[in-house]
Amino acid sequence: MNNGFYTALGTPLDSNGQLIEKSFVTQINQQIQAGASGLLCMGSMGNMIGVREKDYVSIAKASIKANKKRVPLMIGVMDNSIGRVMDRVNAIDHLNFDGIVATTPFYYMVNQTQIISFYKAIANQSIKPLYLYDLPGVTQSPMTVDTVLTLMKHDNIKGIKSGNMNLISSIMRNPYKQADFDLLYSGLDTFDIALQGGIKKNLDGMFCCTPLNTQKMYQGENISFHLQNILDLRNIFIKHGVLVSFSYAMELLGMPGRYHEDYSINISNEAKEEIKEFMNRINEVTL
Repeated sequence: MNNGFYTALGTPLDSNGQLIEKSFVTQINQQIQAGASGLLCMGSMGNMIGVREKDYVSIAKASIKANKKRVPLMIGVMDNSIGRVMDRVNAIDHLNFDGIVATTPFYYMVNQTQIISFYKAIANQSIKPLYLYDLPGVTQSPMTVDTVLTLMKHDNIKGIKSGNMNLISSIMRNPYKQADFDLLYSGLDTFDIALQGGIKKNLDGMFCCTPLNTQKMYQGENISFHLQNILDLRNIFIKHGVLVSFSYAMELLGMPGRYHEDYSINISNEAKEEIKEFMNRINEVTL
């Protein structure tokens, strides 16, 4: 994988939970045009755990069709057991994409031995390379450096996505790091610091709704300034509900859909106005 930004795509659904393919294709094209080095379909921002089983494969196929092998494409397969993950993997393994992404199980807390067992079993059975997803805020089970170093020895485990800079930098500096093991840093708040420290592959879902600022940031145009624009928009989302606010932002960008949980209530008109005004201020939309 090349250095640069990797976009965790949003998944635009209609009121029946069906993919709005036009919005999805526009999003993928926009990100590639902005300079994305790769894409993640159905990660956290893609609400993978909220996608219905009957729609999972069709969404994966739509991402592959729209991408057209222009950049590396990973697809999320997160679930709470080896068997349930493998149900997802087996449904898409034969398709033309570049890797699967899985968190640790997120219903039970698991220890490091269980994490190693979980990932090795998936990597042994998958045709596609496996990328680890360290997301302890959700899963309750952070990965240690020793665990990652153990797992990277597996021929079919090719990288990790984590927001833990200490974990990523420790692995990057470790003399036993495999040359073909990719480190995808997802700590949005410190992307500028990470880039200056040599962590050159960054992955986040906020890139979806800030293509202009993201493009300028990774072209080296006042990196911290454009990152702060993205962070300030993210903070507005947090105030009003992240995914439901994200849905409105994507609507403003011409990619309507329900990107949020099906139990969330739409944001208020006041919240919409705040998002619209800020996105205008950072030049992502025009009032």
